[in-house]
Amino acid sequence: MRSLRNETNMVQLTAILLLAALIVTALPTSAPAQGLQGRTRMVLRGGYDTTRDAGGIGGAIRIPVGGAFEIIPSGDYFFVDNGTAWQGNLDGAIRFGGRQLFYIGTGIAVLNHSITGFSNTDVGWNLFAGLAVETPGGRFGLLVEPRYTLRDGSDPFWMTLGVSIALD
Repeated sequence: MRSLRNETNMVQLTAILLLAALIVTALPTSAPAQGLQGRTRMVLRGGYDTTRDAGGIGGAIRIPVGGAFEIIPSGDYFFVDNGTAWQGNLDGAIRFGGRQLFYIGTGIAVLNHSITGFSNTDVGWNLFAGLAVETPGGRFGLLVEPRYTLRDGSDPFWMTLGVSIALD
């Protein structure tokens, strides 16, 4: 158990350093906004969590804060047997590639699983990557995102498909 805790601490430190590097590299530039970057977007998503063996739904707000960096608060609800499960997230992501279609990110997660008479809440670290495309004019978009949450015990892997709508 000791080595697992040390490995988890190292992954958490790596996630923090990655987030710091993402923020530094995403500072504003003089280049014009491209792709989905530059517009605040609401995301509605659904998917399948292989660890919980359950489908889920959720939502997010993608808030550009300079350059190709976004802050993304989000939440998800999972349809588990004999109880409830949800996850709240505060993530950061950086876009890259032509038209900034690809992104990677990390952040913090709060996970809760309740089964009749028992409830457990954990804190973990998210690691995710994705592909985001938009319709001509940029009002609507589609996202595909695998998401892995590191925590003590089982580490949920959740594959999502979402739609985004520009709010501005």
